[in-house]
Amino acid sequence: MRKLRPRLTYANVASSLALFLAVSGGTAIAAATIGTKDIKNGAVTTSKIANGAVTGAKVKNGSLTAADFAPGSLPAGPQGPQGPQGPPGPPATQVNGVVSPTGQLVYGKGVAAVSVAGSGVYTVTFNQNVSECPAVATVGGYQLGGVTASGSDGGTVSLQPGGNNNAVAATQITFITRGLNGVNTPLPFHFAVFC
Repeated sequence: MRKLRPRLTYANVASSLALFLAVSGGTAIAAATIGTKDIKNGAVTTSKIANGAVTGAKVKNGSLTAADFAPGSLPAGPQGPQGPQGPPGPPATQVNGVVSPTGQLVYGKGVAAVSVAGSGVYTVTFNQNVSECPAVATVGGYQLGGVTASGSDGGTVSLQPGGNNNAVAATQITFITRGLNGVNTPLPFHFAVFC
């Protein structure tokens, strides 16, 4: 020990202490002395967090939204089993059409004839009994060959079953078109009958 004492200089002690801290994990000593209160708000930025350091266990439940994730990074929700797919069903309606303001059938299916019974009053005769079939209609223009043939600035269309001929009333629906002022007005309209 007497031979070692003369060699104990400040430089020797400092270098030996540095070596000891490096080997024993001096960072553990620093981590044990720095607490949450020692870190200012906003001091730890994204660039200071190592990749993969924040795991799902460290994130508060419900604190993230879909906007916090890159598009396509979330898996799709659970889906139930899919059975065999059959052939496509029939269209919703086989009976429909578009009528011009002059009472001409522009295009449609299942229609035998259209007649004008007065200003804005159109009786459509179908190829089948439609007396128990729901029907809908709307005022609207149409195109022929990609060109607007008739337009409408608005109005209403109402309908009632039957027509002027009682013998064929079961195959007819009368459509009445009115302008925005409520007066019967010849207007183009579209209709569909669900049988």
